[in-house]
Amino acid sequence: MLIGRWAVAQHGAPVVTADYDFWVHPGDRTKALNLLESLFDADLPALNKRSRPLVRAFVGPDQIDVFFHRRITNRDGEELLFDEIYARCEEKVDPDKRFRVRIPCLDDLIALKKFDSPDPLKRERNLEDIRFLLTLKKRRRS
Repeated sequence: MLIGRWAVAQHGAPVVTADYDFWVHPGDRTKALNLLESLFDADLPALNKRSRPLVRAFVGPDQIDVFFHRRITNRDGEELLFDEIYARCEEKVDPDKRFRVRIPCLDDLIALKKFDSPDPLKRERNLEDIRFLLTLKKRRRS
């Protein structure tokens, strides 16, 4: 599932980023890495290194981060379970129907943006994204 700023953009935020973040079930690790390798000729670490919870690849100027966790906990102490969030996702399909991706619902995406980063710019972007998502959520209720 697509998370991060590109997922926020799928909800209509006017954000620009060259960083794609995906959260993939650990059981699909090999399949996801093989797909990245075959589609993008990405330079990936050895597939047998199962202990790595994050794999970073570069495709031209774009960075692709793939996270492999069953559960994560954000700074508010909320435990986010992959299977539960995936079940609530919305599927997005490109106009040519060649590519499909799942996007977390607003509440889950807000929870996913609540992670601290040592980078002050990334922290500010997360807060900006949360403000956008909360405003969007409020508008949808009205």
